[in-house]
Amino acid sequence: MADVAGRNDNDRNDHRNAFDVTPRRLGWFLITFYVVWTLLAGLLSYARVATAESPTLAWPEIAIITIIAAAITVGIALPLAFGFVEGIPMVLANIIKQRHREEGRKEGREETQRVWEAWNERREAAEREGRPFTEPPPSRNGTHNENR
Repeated sequence: MADVAGRNDNDRNDHRNAFDVTPRRLGWFLITFYVVWTLLAGLLSYARVATAESPTLAWPEIAIITIIAAAITVGIALPLAFGFVEGIPMVLANIIKQRHREEGRKEGREETQRVWEAWNERREAAEREGRPFTEPPPSRNGTHNENR
């Protein structure tokens, strides 16, 4: 019980090793695995039965072909299912994160531009009115950084 109380719900802490599926995606992984495995085993079984030397195969021979096909394709279905369930969401999350990061940078540049324009307008107004303008630029007064 102590492990459960101290556990963080962050996805990074849900993994136990590099090829483990997060608990919240385990159902999707199993469904994807079984669908991919069934399709691959079915296709391989069909190909072996269709290309058999004997035109009519008995059920025991077809069952053996199917078991062999299932054993062969399990090693292909596992990584494919893992890639679908863990890889695709990871790639999509990175794309969304990058998009948000770019939007944030754009907003930051726009805000910095508005601060500089407001400062420049105050400076020009002071010059037109002939009064001294001692306000430091936004990069020196700590409100915004020029290099953003």
